[in-house]
Amino acid sequence: MPGKIRRMRNSLSRDEILDAAEQIVRQEGIARLSMRNIADKLSCSVASPYAHFENLEEIIKSLIMRGEVILTGMLKEAVNSSKDSYEELGAIARSYWRFAQENKELHKLMFHSGDGLIHRKVLNVMPISYRVFLSMIKKGLKRGDFHFDRHFYPSVARTMWSWIYGLMVLDLTGVLRTGKSNSDPLEEGIAIFSELLRSGWRSKDSIKITRKNKNVLQ
Repeated sequence: MPGKIRRMRNSLSRDEILDAAEQIVRQEGIARLSMRNIADKLSCSVASPYAHFENLEEIIKSLIMRGEVILTGMLKEAVNSSKDSYEELGAIARSYWRFAQENKELHKLMFHSGDGLIHRKVLNVMPISYRVFLSMIKKGLKRGDFHFDRHFYPSVARTMWSWIYGLMVLDLTGVLRTGKSNSDPLEEGIAIFSELLRSGWRSKDSIKITRKNKNVLQ
């Protein structure tokens, strides 16, 4: 029985290599992502992917950017679905949740912190998706829908982004599925954030927080 025909190095495209890497991540998990497994998926030599990528880290960076494009597109669509700041807030949270549910392994790769695949090492800038949170909070302030001192908007965006990401992690680890509560943690969080943004913070409270956490807020 003849062996499997191996593809020539110059017959591979950059997109084909990324497609194979993404397929491995989605179907087999992050731990299975390696140059050898990518080569096996493409029926080529282990050296072939190096024609387009310097190393595995460069492939990971490109996959992270792919994921960011998908996620950011979903978040922007959510923002554009309404002109009401509170509806936008809920739509962004639900879209982030849907992305993580539909792209679990890719989401892990994008924000993974183990096995040497460190997001900040691979991509040392703030994720584009976070900037959508930042822009939404800033816009809500300008509209007069959110009520807190203007200089707090980056902190509010970070807190909301951290909350939704934390939910993703808890869901992926199965923690959210434990216990007997019938409540929806996503909708609970949306309701809590909405109430906080409606009620606002008094100036003297803002000053206290700023003095206490000035290094964090800068």
